[in-house]
Amino acid sequence: MPIEDWPIEDWPTEDHQPASPRAARPVPRRLALSTLAALAGGALATAFAVPAAAQTVTTGPGGTDDTAAPPPETDAPTTTAPPKRPTEADIELLGFAQSLEFAAAELYGQAIPVLSEEISLEAAVFRRHHQAYGEQIGALLGRQAPGVANRTLVEERTPAFSARTEPAIIRAAYELESSLAATNTQLLARLRGTDGLTLIASIQPIESRQSVVLGQAVGLSNEELLPVLEGEEPSAEVLTQTQYPIA
Repeated sequence: MPIEDWPIEDWPTEDHQPASPRAARPVPRRLALSTLAALAGGALATAFAVPAAAQTVTTGPGGTDDTAAPPPETDAPTTTAPPKRPTEADIELLGFAQSLEFAAAELYGQAIPVLSEEISLEAAVFRRHHQAYGEQIGALLGRQAPGVANRTLVEERTPAFSARTEPAIIRAAYELESSLAATNTQLLARLRGTDGLTLIASIQPIESRQSVVLGQAVGLSNEELLPVLEGEEPSAEVLTQTQYPIA
């Protein structure tokens, strides 16, 4: 579907409130565009009560009741609930994620003035999403949040977002959204605290959806945008802390 057929009002606005690199390996682009409902749902532990063993009554030679002994008790399985608040490792990962969101908002801000009216409206919505996501991660981390845009990412992508032609800028935005979705997919596998997991799991599907819109605008087929779980596929770049240090 061409981008002009996507009504602006159908897209989430800045009012969207998200609930919350084994990473050097690229994530297949189609897989990165899936909503990852299984990850977003989290893990549920269910305890099943073991009924008491039934006793079998028999009559002994003297007419007395001999009650069969119940089977030996087995140790009940134990579970360890994941932490709610971010761990020390989570704080570092979430700070990195925040820097990427602020960088994405800054890059969109560079592009909006040179885009056509319709495309600039879409870009403005996407920019507000990234700004809001960065702020929500900051609210979770408090004083431990870096609170800055990832300068490495901004400097690397600024030439593409400052291109002279609109299709080139849309392509740059598509590649950025695909990378953010892929990166968040990797973060979901590494985070331990449920607060951080919930937040990133709510952001990832929105950025995947934004990538789909931009991908269609640059002419990618629906087949290319569907999730594929195996086989060799074009890959979205996973942004790593080593390649994209915050400072």
